[in-house]
Amino acid sequence: MKKQFFYLLALAFILIIGCQKEVSFELGNTPSKGSLKSDVTGDCLPKTINGVYLATTPLVPATNTITVSVDVTRTGTYVITTDTINGYYFRVTGTFTTLGVNAVTLRGYGTPFAAGVDNFVVSFDGTICDIQVTVTSPGVGTLAGAPNACAPITVSGSYSPGVALTLANKAVVQVNVTTAGAFNITTDTVAGIWFSFSGILPLGSQAVTLQAQGSIPAATATGNKTFTVKLGAGRCTFVVNVASPAVFSLNGSPTSCTTPTIAGTYNLTVPLTAANTVTLNVTVTTAGAYSVSTTAVGGMMFSASGTFPATGPATIQLVGTGIPTVAGNNTIPVTAGSSNCSFVIVVGTGGAVFTCDCTTATPDVDGLYEVGTQLNCANTVNIDLNVTALGPYNIVTTATNGMTFSASGTFTMLGIQTITLIGSGTPITAGVSNIPMPGTTPCTFPITVDPVPIIDWKFTRTNAPATTYRGQTDQASLMPTGPSVAFILLGSNSLGADGLSIALSDINGTIANGETYSTSGLPIGNFAIFSYNLPTPCADTYSADPTVTGVTMIFTVTTHNVATKTITGTFAGTAKNGAGQTITITTGTFTGTYP
Repeated sequence: MKKQFFYLLALAFILIIGCQKEVSFELGNTPSKGSLKSDVTGDCLPKTINGVYLATTPLVPATNTITVSVDVTRTGTYVITTDTINGYYFRVTGTFTTLGVNAVTLRGYGTPFAAGVDNFVVSFDGTICDIQVTVTSPGVGTLAGAPNACAPITVSGSYSPGVALTLANKAVVQVNVTTAGAFNITTDTVAGIWFSFSGILPLGSQAVTLQAQGSIPAATATGNKTFTVKLGAGRCTFVVNVASPAVFSLNGSPTSCTTPTIAGTYNLTVPLTAANTVTLNVTVTTAGAYSVSTTAVGGMMFSASGTFPATGPATIQLVGTGIPTVAGNNTIPVTAGSSNCSFVIVVGTGGAVFTCDCTTATPDVDGLYEVGTQLNCANTVNIDLNVTALGPYNIVTTATNGMTFSASGTFTMLGIQTITLIGSGTPITAGVSNIPMPGTTPCTFPITVDPVPIIDWKFTRTNAPATTYRGQTDQASLMPTGPSVAFILLGSNSLGADGLSIALSDINGTIANGETYSTSGLPIGNFAIFSYNLPTPCADTYSADPTVTGVTMIFTVTTHNVATKTITGTFAGTAKNGAGQTITITTGTFTGTYP
C-alpha cells in the first residue's frame, strides 16, 4: 500500500505543473550552532517542567515553562521551539554568549484543550529531544475555617526584616477536596511576602503546604501580619509574626564548623528527605529570629529558621533538600552574618542491588545488527533482573564489538522484573558478540552481527543521535508520462523494515548526468520526492517533497548508463519528521537499475 501511494504521489506531481511554491526565509544575526542534550531514550535533559497546566486555562509564559540543556559549539542567536500539541507550545529566542552546556528556559503559550499527557518535540539547529507535560482538570475544594481564621493552621520558619526566606518558611492549611485535580492556592502579599501552592490533590480532607516567597524589606515594622488564603471563592486567614533578627555566630568560623551532627543517608540520585539534617553549634549574642540557607553544592542545599529565645550557646538544625549529583566528599559552606564555616557531606554511589538472568535476554526482532550499520531505537534487548535492594539504577554494558546497551530508572519493587536495554554504537565485525551485563553476579548475552550486505543506498541523519541508514534497492522504474519521465526507487534495509522512496521527475523527458532535482519544486520541470519510513518502535517518517514547506533535499544524478539501465546519484538537504521537526540529511547516495 505504501509503495502504491508513493507511485501515485510521484505521478500526481508530474501531471500537476504550473503551481509555484512561495519560499520564505527567516534571517537573523549570526545564528548559533549546537545540539540539544538528551538521554538514551531521547528525552530532553534536564527535562524540567515548571508551573501547573490546567485544561481550558491559558498558560502564563512567566510560570509555565520548560528547561532544556544545549551544548553550544558556536555562539550567536538562537530560536528553540516545540511543536504545538493540545492547543499550546513552548518557544524562546535569545543569544548564546558562552560555549558548552547552557540551560535554556522555553516559555509556554496557548491554552490546553483537554487533560492528558502531551509529548512535545523540542527542536534546535537540526537536533531534537522529547519532553512530556501533564495537563490536568481543575480541582474543587474548600478551606477549613473559612471564612474566618484557617483552622487548623501551622506556620513554620522565622520572619525578620531584611532576612532571606528559606524552604523552612511555610504555612500548612487544611483543604477538603471534593473534585480531584490541579489546584492553585495563594495568599495576598503582605510585607513583601506571600504563600502559595500549585499541584495535584486527590479527593478528601488533607494538609496542604503553602511555601513562603518574596522577601521582607529591611524597613518593615515588626509585629503580627495577617495573610488571607484564597481558594476559588473561599477565604481564610492566618497570622505571621515578623520579629527582630537575632545576632549569632557559627562555632568554628572561619574554618570547619565545630562538631557538626550529620543525620540521614546520602546516595547519588536519591532525593534528600526531612531525615537529612545537619545540626550546628552557634553562639547567640542577641535573641530573635534567624534564617540560614546554604548555596547548592553537588545538587544539595541545607536551610534552617526559627527563633533564639535567649543569648548564649545554642544549636540550629539545617534540613537538606535536592538530589545528590557528586559522589564522595561534598564541602558545604554556611554563612550567618559575618561568620562562616563548612561541613562535609559524604555521598555514596548507593542505588539498587540486582542480579541478571542473561538466559532471558531477548533482542527485538525489528533491530538490525550488521557490520558498519549504527544501532538505533529498534535495537533493544529485554532482560530479567532479580532486584534485592530498591533504588535508582543506571546500567551500561561494557563496549563490545563497537556496541553498548544501557537502561536507567528506579526500582520500586523487589523481585523479578524485566527491563529494556537500548543499543548504541556501530558493530565492527560479523559473528556472535557476547555482551557483558553488570550486577552482583555478572553474565553475558549474545548478539549476532551480520556481515556487510550489498549497499545500494545510504544516508546520514545528523540530528542527535546522528545515525547512518543504508540498504538495498528493492525496485527501480523509469516511467515515461507524456513528455515527462520519472525515475522511482524503492529500497529497504536488510530486515526489509525501514523503507526508502525516491522519485526524480523531469518535464523534458530525460534523466541526464549532472542534472539536479530539488524537492522544493523550483523549477517544477526538475523536482524530487523523498520519503524514509521507520516502523515501530522507532515509528517516524522523514519527508521532503513540493508540498513540505521549509525544507529542501537536492538530488544530483552522477551517472545514467542507458546500456545497463542504471542510474546513480547523491543527495543531501533537509526533511521533516512526523512531528514536523526539521531533519538534516547528508552524504546520501543511491543506485537503481530499472527493467
